[in-house]
Amino acid sequence: MFVDPISESDALEHAAALAGLGRWAHAFELSELGESARTALDDVLANLLAVAAGGAATEEHAALVAAWDPEPGSATLLGGGTATVETAAWLNGVASVAMERDEGNRLTKGHPASQSFFAVLALAERLGSSGPDTLAALAVAYEVAARFGRATDFATGVHTHGTFGVPGAAAGCARLLGLDAAGISSAIDAACAMPPSTSWGPVLVGSSVRDQWVGAGNVAGIAAARFAAARPGETVRGTLPGFGGSLGTVDPRLLVAGLGTETLIEHGYFKRHSSCAYTHAPADAALLARERIAAAGATPADIVAVEVSTTAAGAALDATDWTTRHGAYFSVPFAVASALVHGDVAHSRSAPSARGILLDTAAMITVTDGGIAPASATHRPARVTVTLRDGSSVVTEVPHPAGDADFTPFDRAAHAALLDDALVGVTSPAASTVVAVVAALPHAGRAGDQFALLRSH
Repeated sequence: MFVDPISESDALEHAAALAGLGRWAHAFELSELGESARTALDDVLANLLAVAAGGAATEEHAALVAAWDPEPGSATLLGGGTATVETAAWLNGVASVAMERDEGNRLTKGHPASQSFFAVLALAERLGSSGPDTLAALAVAYEVAARFGRATDFATGVHTHGTFGVPGAAAGCARLLGLDAAGISSAIDAACAMPPSTSWGPVLVGSSVRDQWVGAGNVAGIAAARFAAARPGETVRGTLPGFGGSLGTVDPRLLVAGLGTETLIEHGYFKRHSSCAYTHAPADAALLARERIAAAGATPADIVAVEVSTTAAGAALDATDWTTRHGAYFSVPFAVASALVHGDVAHSRSAPSARGILLDTAAMITVTDGGIAPASATHRPARVTVTLRDGSSVVTEVPHPAGDADFTPFDRAAHAALLDDALVGVTSPAASTVVAVVAALPHAGRAGDQFALLRSH
């Protein structure tokens, strides 16, 4: 009556996959990571801490924190002092996506770290966990989250923020709580029944409520781990008939495919633009066009039309006007106009007060999903054709956005620049402090002693 019948074979296959994840998460040792994966973990953590600190320093986030009026607690609250575990996990998670600069992973359809790391970090401070134990829990959280993102065929209209990260957060937190393999599996199972119900609807009207889903997902992960600790062995069947009930269907084979030999954190991407990842290839192509326009002796004022060809997902983000930051983040015309006019897509460009200078250019931009073929199912190409006042045109094309570990990786200097960019105008912490905190974790007796250095002073 309430759900479609679940076959015994499906139930057994899903249970076996969750049990496999639990066994792996319990037995995992940080030393198992190869050099590439270990570097990726440090890069992801440093980048996330920097963009979260930058997000915490914004006026919008300060207003949110003031509305929460958080009580002091055992966990670091970026942009402030301390808060309870749950408050820190929620608000730091929100801060990490506030500037649209957090690391993502195209294989997972979203952002594993922002959805899971702040649950682990807050709980680690509360428990007094060591640096190595915390890093191992973060690695577990990312891998489990990423595998759920990869294995889930999300329903039409679902936005993935705060969804697939919940089982990752639960796995990392359950490990910190000392649960055994069966307990971690139970935490993952419970987490799959607890993600927020999300939709592209609020996103496409420019609402920042989307960011709250990340906070909710982090807290749900903590709650799922605690539920498993209190109800050992309880069967939830959180992936059946669908993940989170109706968010999507999970392929249990993909949850465990390559487990222990394949590390998904190595396949992420980093963002140099403060905008949705689907706008990045168009912005990259627009930056190239800007250079060629200047080389021809012209300026952005000479532009009379711009045509952007990109993926179907990017072409859907075609708004030529916006009244909020998030409206700008999810607009290809915004990102392309900012790249052409300013030579960047910095966070400051998305402020409603900064839109005026971009609107005329944005109105000239049309976005289509025809005429350009991706090199693979996960490539996100773009072509930008700029027509100038004298009738000439400039055509630029990129096969994939810059910053993808597999196709277009950033070098070490670029990674450092990303931290600096995220912390523009932030007095504390400095990028050097973030780097030092991450570097010290493998030797830290208490991870919280390091995270405390990130508090505003």
